[in-house]
Amino acid sequence: MVCLSQELSVEEFVERFERPRLPVVITGLCDRWRAAKDWNEDTLLQRYGDHKFKVGSDDDGYAVRMKLKHYLSYVHDREHAPADDSPLYIFDGTFADRRGSRGLRREYEVPHYFQEDLMRLAGDKRRPPYRWLVMGPGRSGSGLHIDPLATSAWNALVQGHKRWALFPPGTPRHVVLPREKGLEREAVSWFTVMYPRTQAPDWPTARPINIIQGPGETVYVPGGWWHTVLNLDLTIAVTHNYCSSATFPAIWAHTRRGRPKMSACWLAQIRKERPDLAVIADELAQRGEDEDGTSSSSSSSSSSSSSSSSSESSSSRSGPVDRCHSDRAQIV
Repeated sequence: MVCLSQELSVEEFVERFERPRLPVVITGLCDRWRAAKDWNEDTLLQRYGDHKFKVGSDDDGYAVRMKLKHYLSYVHDREHAPADDSPLYIFDGTFADRRGSRGLRREYEVPHYFQEDLMRLAGDKRRPPYRWLVMGPGRSGSGLHIDPLATSAWNALVQGHKRWALFPPGTPRHVVLPREKGLEREAVSWFTVMYPRTQAPDWPTARPINIIQGPGETVYVPGGWWHTVLNLDLTIAVTHNYCSSATFPAIWAHTRRGRPKMSACWLAQIRKERPDLAVIADELAQRGEDEDGTSSSSSSSSSSSSSSSSSESSSSRSGPVDRCHSDRAQIV
């Protein structure tokens, strides 16, 4: 459906996309950001060339960091990134907290659709990582995964192009992510090996929603959706995971089970600031079941990020992804 020049309010976004858990591509949300102008190779190299960003983890799980000037040299050296099976990928979840890079946080704004941030009530020290600076060359990307604790996510791209494949909640893990070497770690392997299978006549489950994301576009990924992202060229983006009132029941159920200590502290603050949501949390605890019957979840990822599984849950509909334009927001 095409609706020209129709503004989309936050309330309309919630009812059309957030509550029914439908992905959408939105244009115009980052047009006025300083990041839209300044997040390019030359400017970032000049300002942050000596700062170290996370490009992966070692075998013990510790962050591996590289100076941006060395990373960009790696990206453009024909013997390195272009030759690597899965190039290194900046996926830095501490950029907004570290002294050398925290200025980047002031160069973009959380879009108005996603500003409700209930996880903040858990406290910065307790809440899971939720925001990342993302930068990588062609063939880098994130393997197929579901985001943690049933959180939803938005990904705003300021440079380059990304290819996405998304599967709705309830899609069986063993079908879309079989135990084959490399598939859990590398987006390029998944698109090479698995994507052709999804187009076969006998593919047994939902076919993926396909997106080619360009500069200035923001992809909204609802909680519970499998997704994998492949960079088609050098990309620079920012992404956040979040919890809103509309998505709270499912996120609370997953957090109570997966992060019991954090959930107790979170609920204490919810009782003070959002007693209406505390009632929902208590009802779910009394029933002893999830709001949507699902179990979760997975980790957010980098080029060599591991993908996590979710238990098979009730199916959600899939279809062509909508595109919205925001001035505030127009659907086009």
